[in-house]
Amino acid sequence: MPVSRPAFSYRLLSFTLLPIWFFHAAWQALKNHQLEYLWQRSGFFPDKECKQQLWIHASSVGEIELIKPLVLSLHKDQAILVTTFTVTGYQHALRILPDNVTVRALPIDLMPISQHFIRRYNFKLALIAETELWPETLYQTAKNGIPLVQINARLSSKSLNTSNWSNKILRQTLGYFDQYLTRTEQDVTNLVSMGVPLNKITVAGNLKYAHIASNSHDKLIKQPYILFASTHHPEENLFAGLINTLQLTQLIVIAPRHPQRAKDILKSLQPLGLTIKQRSLGQAITDDTQIYLADTLGELKNFMAFADLVIMGGSFEETGGHNVLEPVRLGKAVITGPSDQNIRQDIALLLKHDAIVQVKGIEQLAITISYILQYPAALEKLSNNAKKVMQAQNHILQNYLDVIKGYL
Repeated sequence: MPVSRPAFSYRLLSFTLLPIWFFHAAWQALKNHQLEYLWQRSGFFPDKECKQQLWIHASSVGEIELIKPLVLSLHKDQAILVTTFTVTGYQHALRILPDNVTVRALPIDLMPISQHFIRRYNFKLALIAETELWPETLYQTAKNGIPLVQINARLSSKSLNTSNWSNKILRQTLGYFDQYLTRTEQDVTNLVSMGVPLNKITVAGNLKYAHIASNSHDKLIKQPYILFASTHHPEENLFAGLINTLQLTQLIVIAPRHPQRAKDILKSLQPLGLTIKQRSLGQAITDDTQIYLADTLGELKNFMAFADLVIMGGSFEETGGHNVLEPVRLGKAVITGPSDQNIRQDIALLLKHDAIVQVKGIEQLAITISYILQYPAALEKLSNNAKKVMQAQNHILQNYLDVIKGYL
């Protein structure tokens, strides 16, 4: 059946926005010292031979983590191309994915560039993560007879309540897919409301619960420590204040969400008179060190793996919480705060099985930390429950692999 091309108005808008897209790519490339990102966004690839037959697209760092279990399961038997939209996602993919997986930045969604990109390769299958719906690129994919599968498929309420023009573009773009692997029944309802046939949808589960166990973590700190992970301002000051309040003997490790904030964090903590060492400067931890500032990229899981307790940042101010599943997968006892709009589904699942603690604020956090450290059995119970919850989700990865291998 012929595939309908994107609306003329969208194509015209794409050409109009080209200077802005190019400027954004150039700014990101220069800011992150990643010049190849700019060329790849512009459609220029270094590959002399394009043998990749499985294409997986994931927008940013979170989506790269999402697809990682699939890549690790498939890369030995398939030549894989992974594309990403953000420069941080690009860097993260280069860092964590196997060497034989090709990582590129997704070209700008413009007809001649998208057309050139798809024609360079001989894809058997394209997997698009979550809501990465670029009309021109997906049209060129479907036009060339390449099966398109949306993985961890979802549509937010914001996507469902757009203008008539955006709604029409979205409906048409969704029509390019051959199959949708969704997280929940609610996702099915949302897709059907946008005109997706029910027979194209399968509830496979939330892919972010799937994982491949790994014990290859580096122990970066010898002494016992509590980790405050992915922190934002002013959480560092709130957490550092607990040292004197609770008279903690453990080392406090603070891993900010944005390591480039290190100077501002150190300045804000200075009035507290604490002894602080900084990882990015290679400063050694001594007996009198009270806070270790883990201001580096790519090491958070190593810090999580050996922490006595993990407190997740971004949940004691207005951010909405960060990925609590990473420490839970590692069997860690985890505490998170009241701000949870980004992770409510995860929190609900973990609370149901007593696999996480959610507190209402910094005062309750202090009481909870004191209790957990005083009663090791409580710490062990949280840890064991966390492991059990994640083990119960192991079938999800196989659900996805069964469908994908059917195409390959």
